[in-house]
Amino acid sequence: MIWLVFHLSFLGYFAATVLAVVHLFRRGQAIHQWCVGLAWSAWGLHTVALLAELLLKGRLPLSNLHAASALVIWGGALLYLFAERRYDIPVLGAFVLPIICLLAISGIGFPRGIPRITPVLGGLWSWLHGVLALLGMAALTLNFCAALMFLLQERQLKGKRLGIVFYRLPSLEALDRLSTQALTLGFPFLTLGLFLGTLQAGTVWGSYWSWDPAQAASLLAWIVYAATLSGRAIGGWRGRRAALGAIVGFLALVLTLSAGFFLPGRHVAL
Repeated sequence: MIWLVFHLSFLGYFAATVLAVVHLFRRGQAIHQWCVGLAWSAWGLHTVALLAELLLKGRLPLSNLHAASALVIWGGALLYLFAERRYDIPVLGAFVLPIICLLAISGIGFPRGIPRITPVLGGLWSWLHGVLALLGMAALTLNFCAALMFLLQERQLKGKRLGIVFYRLPSLEALDRLSTQALTLGFPFLTLGLFLGTLQAGTVWGSYWSWDPAQAASLLAWIVYAATLSGRAIGGWRGRRAALGAIVGFLALVLTLSAGFFLPGRHVAL
């Protein structure tokens, strides 16, 4: 029954994605309202499914790729809905929701027998490590989308090709501000999650660092984001350089998830 609610929520995200893309190229307040309404409904169903999983099984669903993707989707959808209203960017869904759909497809499409997170990593601190890291990834997904929008808008300005999309996107200043705040929100979550994971590794594996594929990829992502945040705070990075840092960091996050679940390592129980 819980899986049915999950699937219904993902169908809602898919429908909202279609409307968001249509709204990007066609003006229409009704299209936007339906998109946001469907996204809120999907997020509500998603929340119910996560709470049911927690109440019935006594734990958050973090045991496999489907479950981990579900938590990133939940956090990403909530942040999208908040940011869309807070920053008044009606077309934001056309960039965030497709990523949510890709995560949903990856989670639903793989069979139930995919590798599980190794049981030895159970316990409150390990689950807290997973939750914080995944919520950090959700915020950094928003950072990535803002960076994509910035580069697209910048390219149109430099090429003097002011098409339909140009007039639907906000200013470069607004996009850079959204990217900065998403990074400022997501990086501490990611840092704390990785820190707790490292402490747990020392307790469970006897060493804080073992060059496990997921550890190595997550360190790479952390370094990229730390450099981007430092560049913004100290070096005065704005615009294109910060946007490129957000994109490289997000690719490292994708590598982290892929390495954690598909490459041989201590995070995976085969």
